[in-house]
This record gives sequence, C-alpha cells and structure tokens, in this order.
Amino acid sequence: MSETSHSGTSGTLERYALPPDVRERLGELRDLSEKAQDGDKAARAKARRDLVQKLRESSPAVIARASDVSRSAQHMLIGTAVGGDPLTELALSGRLDMLREEIAGENPTALEVLLTEQVVSCWMWLQLLNALMSAQFKLKLPDGVKRSPPSYVRHMLKVEESAHRRFLASVTTLARVRKLQANTPGVQFNTQINLGRGN
Repeated sequence: MSETSHSGTSGTLERYALPPDVRERLGELRDLSEKAQDGDKAARAKARRDLVQKLRESSPAVIARASDVSRSAQHMLIGTAVGGDPLTELALSGRLDMLREEIAGENPTALEVLLTEQVVSCWMWLQLLNALMSAQFKLKLPDGVKRSPPSYVRHMLKVEESAHRRFLASVTTLARVRKLQANTPGVQFNTQINLGRGN
C-alpha cells in the first residue's frame, strides 16, 4: 500500500492523501533506507548517516508516518481480509482513514490520537477475524478446499471473542478519557481577603 491513502483514487479517498511535501520526504527517506541495506559496508554506513540526518530534519508529520508500524500492520490485515480484490482493498484503507478522522474528532489531544489508533487497529483485526470465520460457514467450499475441523473453529471463535473484548475496551477507554477531560475544571483563581480587627 502506498503512503498516501491512495493518491490517484478519485472521490472521497483523495481527502485522505498525504500532503505533497510529506509524501516527497517519505520517498527520499525510503530511498536512503534501501541504500542503507544494499551495497558495500562503506556505502551502507554513509547512507545510514544521511538517513539519520534527513530524519532529524524532517517534520513531525513525516516522522509520525515513517514510524507508524500500526498502520503497516493494518494494511497487512487488509490484504488478508480482501483476498486480492483491489477495489475492496482501496476502499477499506480509505475507510480506516475516515474512521480515524471521525473518532479522533477536531483538535484531538495526543492521548486521544493514540487511543483512536488503538480503536481503529482493533476494529480492523475484528473485521479480519469476522471474514475468516464467515468463510468457515460457507455452504459450498471451492474445489480442493477442506472444511476446518470443529476444534479449530471453536479456537478461532475464542480468538474472535477476545478481539471483540479488546475492541470494546479500547472504545471504553477513549470514552473515559474524553469524559475525564470534559469534567476537568479550568484553572480557578481564589482570592482570600482577611480583615483583621486591628489593634
């Protein structure tokens, strides 16, 4: 999957494309990263030094995306869930971006951003398990495909139940954090004046 939310895809998904400067810097960093893995020892060492320098000079948005292993994991799950269908793959990736935006809301705190990502990751994991489990209950399986034994299905149902609990826990935690933030009183200045009777 590209680092954009699929630039080149028209319509709604274009809203979630990375800014051009972020996309360009990520491309530069990837090129340096590949050079740091190839070639002789001296070339790799120089490429690594250049990579470190470029990364230090990058914006927070670039660093956040370059280090976003959660998003990479989500795209791996998407690839498994859609079974090679490009349209569903693009649409599901775009849906994750929409969920991030809708759940995080306007001006989210750093903690809300982290918890939003957790909610989205748990949601994607649950969708994959739902898809895999649904396939077990097809009336007719493709030629050459054997139905999984009941013990495997029972095991996967337990995994799915655990994923559902994790998803609900992440949603509950985000809601609790927002409630606590909403109930946090503002800074109050109390002035106390003591009037003595004098001597």
